[in-house]
Amino acid sequence: MIKETALKNGMDLCGIADISRFKTSMKGKHPCDILPGCKSVIVVGVRLLDGIIQANFRDFEDGRRDLKGLYGTYGYTMLPNFELTYACYAIAQFIERTTGEIATPCSTGPMTNGSQISIRHAAVAAGLGVFGWMSIVLTPEFGPRNRFGVILTTAEIEPDPMYEGKELCNPEKCGICTKVCPTGALSKYGEQDARVVKMGGKKYEYCHVNMARCLSACMALTKDLGGQEDILQTDDPSWQDIVDATPKARADDVGIQHSPSWYCGRCLSYCPTGSWGEKFKKTGLSKR
Repeated sequence: MIKETALKNGMDLCGIADISRFKTSMKGKHPCDILPGCKSVIVVGVRLLDGIIQANFRDFEDGRRDLKGLYGTYGYTMLPNFELTYACYAIAQFIERTTGEIATPCSTGPMTNGSQISIRHAAVAAGLGVFGWMSIVLTPEFGPRNRFGVILTTAEIEPDPMYEGKELCNPEKCGICTKVCPTGALSKYGEQDARVVKMGGKKYEYCHVNMARCLSACMALTKDLGGQEDILQTDDPSWQDIVDATPKARADDVGIQHSPSWYCGRCLSYCPTGSWGEKFKKTGLSKR
């Protein structure tokens, strides 16, 4: 019934994890730190529109920077997160109305206040997919082109198994995400020790992300990265450089996102997982 509620509210994916899969959560990020007595973590996912991902290709391949706002609105900050917010609220209402148990929907995406739980770790724990090398969650259906939301509940619900399907990422053979990154923010496979996550008896690895470099591209802080001026004067910015380049309050202190951070998305757009070739290359929507 929970999954039916998710689908009725526009979701494409829904998985459930039990609380035992969060033993390695960082302090303050464990579900019971947010909802004492939490027994189940429900994760919903919505696919990103192929038509919006192709708008990224028009920017990256045709120089149509004016189309980047389409990705910001329909693929990043606004619509996917509103849709997730409504769905998480509907599921939480359904649980409380029908079971009497407590349900707490968490914030979704960069438009909302704070980060109560690692949504990407929850998505893997709920069996929806695995970590791609770039650290984004890959699902077999859509690759990295998903957004996720989380509902915590004291209801004890039968969990879904961890993902056991076909291999979704082989960084040793692929490496496309590291190649397309314009700032070299993603460490190459074998270049340094991978980040390691253990949950549900499984081990996952992904790259080191230099967040200062990543944000310099996402926020277009130089002309080469699509900005109107060179706000940054270095190719290897420090975190303080990024803070100084962001004139307003930090994103996790406000509601609707205050500064644009949707100017990149290359790793998400070009990752071959999730029928990328059939959707984009074979249709001529991407020339790369």
